[in-house]
Amino acid sequence: MQQMKDLERYFPVLKGCPLFSGLEEAGLARALGHLMPRLRRLERGEFLLHAGDRADRVGVVLEGCLHVLREDAFGGRAILAPLQPGELFAEAYACADAPLEVSVAAQEDSAVLLLSLERLRSVPGPEGRALTDSLIRVLARKNLALSEKIGHLTRPSTREKLLSYLWAQRRRQGSDSFTIPFDRQQLADYLSVDRSAMCTQLGRLCREGLISCRGRRFTLHVPEEDGAEGALQTGQNTLK
Repeated sequence: MQQMKDLERYFPVLKGCPLFSGLEEAGLARALGHLMPRLRRLERGEFLLHAGDRADRVGVVLEGCLHVLREDAFGGRAILAPLQPGELFAEAYACADAPLEVSVAAQEDSAVLLLSLERLRSVPGPEGRALTDSLIRVLARKNLALSEKIGHLTRPSTREKLLSYLWAQRRRQGSDSFTIPFDRQQLADYLSVDRSAMCTQLGRLCREGLISCRGRRFTLHVPEEDGAEGALQTGQNTLK
C-alpha cells in the first residue's frame, strides 16, 4: 500500500511510458497493482543489471538517466542506448528468458520501477490486452532503433558516422536544432569511435558551416532534403 502511494508521484511519467500507452490513471493503477511493482533508487555509477544476469522483470526509468552498456574482454565500453524517464528496458531479454549480453548503469542519481513479466502476461481485463499490444510495439520499435544504429556504425569514417547520427536525430526530433542525450565521450562510445578524432571532425563540420554545436545542443545548416550524403558532399567541395 505504501509503495503504491510512493508511485503516485510518478504517474505522469508512467503514463508517458510506451508500455502503458492509452491507459487512464485508474487503469494504470489497476495494472500496477497486478504487476508486483518494485521501486529501486540508484546512485550515479551504480549498476542495476550486469551482463550474464537473467531478467525476470522489465524496468521503467522514473527519474534520472541510465545507459545500456556493452563491455568487452579488454575493458572497453560502448553505450548502446541512453534510457530517459518513461523508457522501458530489459523487456527483450525477459521475454526471451535469455541471459543479458549488456549491462545497465545509472549515469546520475535515478529511480526505476521493476515489473513482473510473468504477471504482465496475466493482467485481467482491457488493461491486459492493452499491455500485451503495447509490449509488442515496444519490441518492434527497439528492433528498428537497433537497425538505425547499425546503419550509423557501418559508415566507413568517423565523419560519416557523425553525420548519419545527427541527421537521424533531426528527423526524430523534427527540428534543425536539437539536444542529444550524450556528452562527447558518451557520443564517441555510442558511435564506437575515438573521442579525439570525433571532436576533430566536429570542429571541421562547424568550420565548414554544416553544423553548429554547443555542449549537447546541435543545429544543422544543410537542408534536410539534402540528407547526410549531401552534407558530406558539401563538406568535400568546401575542402577542395
